[in-house]
Amino acid sequence: MNFALVDLVVVTAAVVCAGVGFTVWRFRARTPHDDATTTLLMRFFNGKACAICKQPIPPVHRMGSKPGLLNPKTHETHSWEEIPDVDLSKALETELPVCFACEVAESFRQRFPNLVVDGDRSLQDAQPQDRLRTSS
Repeated sequence: MNFALVDLVVVTAAVVCAGVGFTVWRFRARTPHDDATTTLLMRFFNGKACAICKQPIPPVHRMGSKPGLLNPKTHETHSWEEIPDVDLSKALETELPVCFACEVAESFRQRFPNLVVDGDRSLQDAQPQDRLRTSS
């Protein structure tokens, strides 16, 4: 048997295992909540509608896009990762659920207000040719 081929297979397997291990470790490092907290958050958002767009929040899974919270007094949004465990119960009592898309849009608006331009809402229902005439 060719020992170079065996060595190559062993080294390749070790590199693949190290890569998988590193990926899992990095994923766990990005998840600030333990399993119990993640389960609690998943239950909290289940069946709720977004406070901004009023659409139902899709079911939350452990991997994938996560909803956030909106502080009704300050109108600031907080992503899933920004919700500290120590303030979780207070946050869930006082803040409103927002879908992932609205959380991303609002956080962008908060961080870069000079880059956001709100369109005229009255033009949203207009026909395309009316929009062109109005903007000229």
